[in-house]
Amino acid sequence: MFLDRTIPSMEPFFELRDEHIRHPHRGKFQDRGKVVLVSNCGFWEIDNFDPLLRHIKAYCKNANREFAGALLRPHGIVLKNLLRAGLALDVVEAAKEAGRQLVENGEIGAETVKTVCRELMPVETYLEVANRGIQRALDKH
Repeated sequence: MFLDRTIPSMEPFFELRDEHIRHPHRGKFQDRGKVVLVSNCGFWEIDNFDPLLRHIKAYCKNANREFAGALLRPHGIVLKNLLRAGLALDVVEAAKEAGRQLVENGEIGAETVKTVCRELMPVETYLEVANRGIQRALDKH
């Protein structure tokens, strides 16, 4: 949806920019902007975001935008329950801090990113908890 909404900011024509064919920007969209990726994933490993990161970084080059970082939350399906239990509050606080850092410094600090994507539980525990939750949801239907 985000990428679809950016289509009107570019002309349908082509130009050579940075030795690569790209679309030129329409008048009022000439100013470079920044793009931050915020994404959640049900898989446990952070590398599941790699294809999405490559895609967004390529989009930034094509759209002449600066990639300003990413807040990635692997094994995110357990976060809500951990927050209800008063755990993992640092993850939410770090996400808020990332917004402040972006506005004030134009970038998100490495420690902040590390906190947002930190391990919430060991992979074996995650498998048990996630599969139990999925089974409960299936049993309801």
